[in-house]
Amino acid sequence: MDKENINIRILLVEDDITLASGLKEALALEKMEVITAATVKEAKLALDNNKISGFDVMVLDLTLPDGSGLDILKKARSESFELAVIILSAKSSELDKVVGLELGADDYLCKPFSLRELHARIKALLRRWRRNAGDKTSEIFKYKELTVNSGSREVLVNNKVIKLSFTEFEILKLLIINKNIVIERQLLIERVWSGIFIDLRSVDPHISRLRKKIAPYGTNIETLPNIGYMFKI
Repeated sequence: MDKENINIRILLVEDDITLASGLKEALALEKMEVITAATVKEAKLALDNNKISGFDVMVLDLTLPDGSGLDILKKARSESFELAVIILSAKSSELDKVVGLELGADDYLCKPFSLRELHARIKALLRRWRRNAGDKTSEIFKYKELTVNSGSREVLVNNKVIKLSFTEFEILKLLIINKNIVIERQLLIERVWSGIFIDLRSVDPHISRLRKKIAPYGTNIETLPNIGYMFKI
């Protein structure tokens, strides 16, 4: 394949070699370059070795031979790797989904799944990322010791840089743009997730993490039960 046609890079973390090989071949037909890893160790090494070129998406299995895929997710978010994360797992319990989302995953897909569905979710996430990445406006919001720069995507609290995931930043930006106005959950999903595949309850873990990260200003994000959220000042 002509490398010039490859414009999406995916880290696929999956210990089922047959499944990984099939997904890699199928996604390659969609002009996606796929790097595979079968263990926690291999995935962490792949992230470290690709810090410069980077990945657009990580498709992450939770159950791996040498540990949990959640450890890889923790590394990606704690070290601020700029990539979307789709958890791919046979674990379909509500708790597993919540834990994954609380750690910063952007989507969760349960096995078994169709290639069409995985491809659709990848494309939806990339549309969201690229749409917002193309917005280079340098609008700066300041409230007391909280500063949010939409252009550089930088958040500071008391002059300390706060590391937010892509989704957390998009939620914060939307709430700030509409400060003192209630944003309904469905509208938030439409704006941040493009309204695709995300359960209404999936928003809560992201809001919870965001509140903790921007403390003490997390209390400015108010929840209106069964309605939505508002950044109140």
